[in-house]
Amino acid sequence: IALLGVSYRLLEISYTDGGQVVVYLLGNWPPPFAINLVLDRLSAIMLMLTAVLAIPALVFSLGRWHKAGLHFHTLFLLLLMGLNGAFLTGDLFNLFVFFEVMLAASYGLVLHGSGLLRVKAGLHYIAINLTASLLFLIGVALIYGAAGTLNMADLSVRIPQITGNDHVLLEVGMAILGVAFLIKAGMWPLGFWLPTTYTHAAAPVAAVFAIMSKVGIYVLLRLSLLFYGEQVEDNPGSQLFFYGGLATIIFGIIGVLASQSLGRFASFSVLVSSGTLLAAISFTQIGITAGALFYLVSSTLAISAFFMLIELVEKEALPVTS
Repeated sequence: IALLGVSYRLLEISYTDGGQVVVYLLGNWPPPFAINLVLDRLSAIMLMLTAVLAIPALVFSLGRWHKAGLHFHTLFLLLLMGLNGAFLTGDLFNLFVFFEVMLAASYGLVLHGSGLLRVKAGLHYIAINLTASLLFLIGVALIYGAAGTLNMADLSVRIPQITGNDHVLLEVGMAILGVAFLIKAGMWPLGFWLPTTYTHAAAPVAAVFAIMSKVGIYVLLRLSLLFYGEQVEDNPGSQLFFYGGLATIIFGIIGVLASQSLGRFASFSVLVSSGTLLAAISFTQIGITAGALFYLVSSTLAISAFFMLIELVEKEALPVTS
């Protein structure tokens, strides 16, 4: 509840004076060396969405899930810390740090409650996301080698000045970084792990996981604007986002229609949502991006609520007798 109150206040601050950007320097080191947190309207919206999802998921878990395994509350709060840090950070390496905090907590949560199917899906989830983390780290290292900084504001200034071999190195680093976040966003065919993992996760865990795929979307949107500025149409990844998004939508719809359980229905709906957002952010029009952000909020809330509703429906369902 305190987190929700703070998020609401930060949302208010971000909308003052026509869109205020607030920078907080941890340890008060000067930029670009500081570990900086940056608040703008987009990050404030994502913070608010995280808090709104967290409260009902945590309340739902008090029915029984928080007792199904060890350290549920600790892992849940660490997950929120990683999510909030990823939305606020203004530095690529600290994005990696918060990304790892989020993933480390999610590994424990996805296995929470044990069970053969949950453990099997959880181990696949861990292997895939460890691979994504490795790609993330390689991409960040290449970008640092080319630009000499990982501060996002500093990168926006230096990138246009990079030429020659350093520019090739930068492009390779950006491509590898993009693959890491496309895995997290669940783009086809990189999102094959998502339906099984979300289906077998505990209901409150799957509910809060609904926003984790949106972390990938958020970072891709943020980095596209960072690397290409107003010339986003020059981004070679734009067509990949568009066609990959369409393929993800088609794959998700086929999965929804073929689902034999409500859990898989909801899980494939996550892919449909991610595909729609990927296709939308490939365009440069402000109106399309604004509509995509509204859709991001509404679809995440709906899918999160759906995961919790499914458990209640299945719990109340009467067995069929002949």
